Amino acid sequence: MPAAQETKEKEVTEEQSPDPQEVIREMREIQSDAAQLSEIEELEYTQTMKLVESMKAIQAGVGTAISIRPVSLGEPLNHVKQAIIGADAVIIGLDADGKPFSKPLSDLKPADILNVVQEWAPKLRVKISERKKGAEARLYLVEKILREFKEGNSAIKDSRKQFYDSVESDLVKDTLEKE
Repeated sequence: MPAAQETKEKEVTEEQSPDPQEVIREMREIQSDAAQLSEIEELEYTQTMKLVESMKAIQAGVGTAISIRPVSLGEPLNHVKQAIIGADAVIIGLDADGKPFSKPLSDLKPADILNVVQEWAPKLRVKISERKKGAEARLYLVEKILREFKEGNSAIKDSRKQFYDSVESDLVKDTLEKE
């Protein structure tokens, strides 16, 4: 066998049989990374479920539904025709065939829930702002009406007092004149 061919076979053999220490080191790193990934995904899920619970509380307090673009929902819901986040953080909508469906937001993957929250939050803020403005306007009107009633009641009381005072005065005069 020529020397050049023998050298090539030796290089190929060395490339095919990796260093056992390197393989063991690689396997340890894989196991460590896999364990960390599992912990991170578990923490991500736990925190995401807390986020959904917070959404439920806010949504219930505001009492409104928020429309969401179907693409935000991720697979397999990204092809639905229409979707809203309703009470108790439930996705309600029409599927691709036009049939109604509902699904708890918590059933989505954490990444999809985060997409929904990023779309939901600004829309909810607008709704809250609109309701707040409406409530402030009604409150102003009620307070104004109450002031008018208070002034009206005060005027009525004053006129009654004047009336009764004059009637009482007339009675005293009549009584004195009769005596």
